[in-house]
Amino acid sequence: MTHVSDIPTVFLVEHDLDLRGVVAEGLRFDGMNVVEFHRSAQALAAIAEGARPAVLVIAPEGDGLITCEHVGQVRASSPRTQIILVLEPGGDPEIPSGSHVLVKPFKPSKLSRFIRLAVAKPALRSALQTLYRRAHSAPARAAL
Repeated sequence: MTHVSDIPTVFLVEHDLDLRGVVAEGLRFDGMNVVEFHRSAQALAAIAEGARPAVLVIAPEGDGLITCEHVGQVRASSPRTQIILVLEPGGDPEIPSGSHVLVKPFKPSKLSRFIRLAVAKPALRSALQTLYRRAHSAPARAAL
């Protein structure tokens, strides 16, 4: 979900209430809409029911639920939702294709920048593809 003012809606999954509160507060301070979830099953159910967050931020080791299969379900239900996996240093989980990875520890401001980059990537990619097509179209080549 992205509001008219381009404020991204972030689904934040973290089982630790205190940590989730600190991270959510930092993201809100940076101008994001945050929906907090204690378990990944809750966030996945909301997406399956039609919620369309711009970003899903989840720590797989938090409750162990997010897998490649679950990422596939999110992608099928909400293809534009960017997925950021928050990992412990030195962890070696299976990282689903197309996911973004942020390694702990980090400040909420770093997560905010990472979220904005993840949200901007598809739009930037689309804009670059459009420019490339225009530059390589028949009329553009004829003008050279």
